[in-house]
Amino acid sequence: MSEPSRNNSAKPVPPLPAKAAKRRDPISALVLRLTIVTVAVLLLAAGAASWLSLRSFDPLFQPELARKAQTVGGLMGAQIDRGLGVRIPLDRMAGLDTLLAAEVERHADIAYIAVTDPAGRIVAAAGGPLAGVTALSPDRLSGPADGRLARGFVDVQRPLGDTANPAGALHVGVDSAFLAKASTDLALDVLSVVIVSVLLIFEVLQLVVNLAMRRVLTLRLLADRAEEGDFRATLPEIPRSLGPGPLAATEDRALEGGVRTALDSVNVRYAGLAARVAELRRRLGGDDPRVGRAEAGLMALARRFRFRDPDSSRPPPTPLNLVFLRLPVFLFCLSEELSRPFLPAYAKSFAGEVPWLTPDMVVSLPITLFMLIWALSQPGGARFSERWGRSRAFTIGALLGSVSLALTAFAGSLAELMLWRCLTALGYGLVLITAQGIVVDHTTPRNRAAGMAMFIGALLAAGVCGPVSGGIIADQIGFRATFLLGALLALGSGLSVSLLLLRGRGAAQSPAGAGAAARPAMGSVLPLFRDFRFSALMVLSAIPTKIASTAFLFCLVPLLLTADGASKAEIGRVQMMYFVAFILVSPLAASLSDRWQARRGFIALGGIGTLASCLPIVATHALWGPPLAIALFGLSQALVGAPQLTLVSQIARDGGLPETAAIGWYRLIERLGGALGPVTAMAVAVATSYREAMLGIGLLCGASALLFWILFRTGRPATPAARPQEA
Repeated sequence: MSEPSRNNSAKPVPPLPAKAAKRRDPISALVLRLTIVTVAVLLLAAGAASWLSLRSFDPLFQPELARKAQTVGGLMGAQIDRGLGVRIPLDRMAGLDTLLAAEVERHADIAYIAVTDPAGRIVAAAGGPLAGVTALSPDRLSGPADGRLARGFVDVQRPLGDTANPAGALHVGVDSAFLAKASTDLALDVLSVVIVSVLLIFEVLQLVVNLAMRRVLTLRLLADRAEEGDFRATLPEIPRSLGPGPLAATEDRALEGGVRTALDSVNVRYAGLAARVAELRRRLGGDDPRVGRAEAGLMALARRFRFRDPDSSRPPPTPLNLVFLRLPVFLFCLSEELSRPFLPAYAKSFAGEVPWLTPDMVVSLPITLFMLIWALSQPGGARFSERWGRSRAFTIGALLGSVSLALTAFAGSLAELMLWRCLTALGYGLVLITAQGIVVDHTTPRNRAAGMAMFIGALLAAGVCGPVSGGIIADQIGFRATFLLGALLALGSGLSVSLLLLRGRGAAQSPAGAGAAARPAMGSVLPLFRDFRFSALMVLSAIPTKIASTAFLFCLVPLLLTADGASKAEIGRVQMMYFVAFILVSPLAASLSDRWQARRGFIALGGIGTLASCLPIVATHALWGPPLAIALFGLSQALVGAPQLTLVSQIARDGGLPETAAIGWYRLIERLGGALGPVTAMAVAVATSYREAMLGIGLLCGASALLFWILFRTGRPATPAARPQEA
């Protein structure tokens, strides 16, 4: 009986040797090669089709625009001729300006309509190019069509009354740059579709390759876990009906049977060793030094390695390939992102029901409620997913989101819209916290950052694809159909998680405390806020950053661009720039902030950058202003995220508090700040304008960043956080 004590108590178990070099991942290399080839073919095909379309665009549409202007002029002229036919002079015709204004409003490609008398005096006019113009010289009226009434506009003229002795002329103006803008919009739409297609191809190829090689990948995951000292998992049996052939199936079963036997043997030996130590304690008593040495050795072995619980009746878990989590998360987030370009305009359509609120404040209500419910649902959602199971919780959240999006499409009042958005937020929060729990359940501290990167990648890919796709779809088939498409995507997310991820797998047996996504613990809130650094980080950085994020992306930018006459596709393209910039800059910012130990500087720079990002929109009305501003805003936000998380982890470690609890409070507080963003933005916009509201929030972020730089002081250099909760 002294054998186990001699073997396990004399020396500590040595750590496993670290890998000499990072191994090349053959699966990632294969996906990369396939993606490059597929994208190259796609780009060639899309480029050829786009070139042919754009080359024929002007020759085809320029005559059509001229014919349309002539048709509009003919219809309007016929109405005016009827008045002239009953001897009503042009300058006595009632409602002529209103008639012209309504017609200009009806046609996006018609810039102005005007009625002139033979002397060149403008009797009635509608359209911006003729604002303030009262008369033109007769020589100019008889000049060429291009620039006849206003520079840069082609004028289609129609005589009024008797052709031989006209009483005046009707002028229909078409913007010369309209075709160029339409061509540019078409090219940008094609480019956006190509970007979305590339991301979709990458997601699909990654899924297909991992599905095709799932048995090999399961073996590799099992080997990686065993190398880290985790012997709890096993391999699922190969069904007799599967396999490419009898010989291959037999060889696979033999190989995997050997692996299963080896793992079972390790766990059986550990269980036997534990039983022998228990028997030794029963025979000799707890005071015997040999029992103490044996138990100490067994505890050291259990700390260094992880074995199956001998007393548990649950089946051993199988390794889970987290690549299969990407598609469900991507589909669900895409379902919500589709509505981002037009949700403010959709909410604004219900403003007439509450005359005691301005339309802009009405816009903020459903967005604020969504952010608030999402933030408050996180702690309860985490407990729900742990109690009822990850797969079931994910499916329930996806179904709730699907039904809510479908009901949002048919909302008949502002109250209904707010109710359905609250239910959508519940589903959204439950899905995201469950997905994070799945990652935590099936990773170790050593590979958790890589698992979270898989999860965050799906969120960012949906952020790139969703707004631009939703904008194009909404322009073509309307808001309601886009919401219904989102409902179908959310439903597909719930189905895919059952088909791809968790069917037939044993639940992961995570170490204590590792199986839960980070959430706030009440016992840690007071010690956290007593630390001035945490309070300063929350009040001067986390909350202003999130206020700016939701205010800019969800409210101000869509409403500002809509007021400037932008289409939903244009709004989606501008919003996409945020995620593109974030994806490109965030990894570099995280790496440099860790390398230079300059997290306070990166956070301050991000706040000042948020202020600077407002300048292209405030200082100019040019078309390039909004995309540049949102790209700079995405860059600024990317500078802040990782340093904030690392400082939260450092503050928790310095105070002896659980990092997961500190991160949970950090996430809750910043999301509550996000709920303040729409209301704050709309309150300022009501008193000023959308541009001034953006500038005001930018000033808030810039001033807060400077105060943070002055007041926040770190002690020892912060250790880079494993970033277990980046979403």
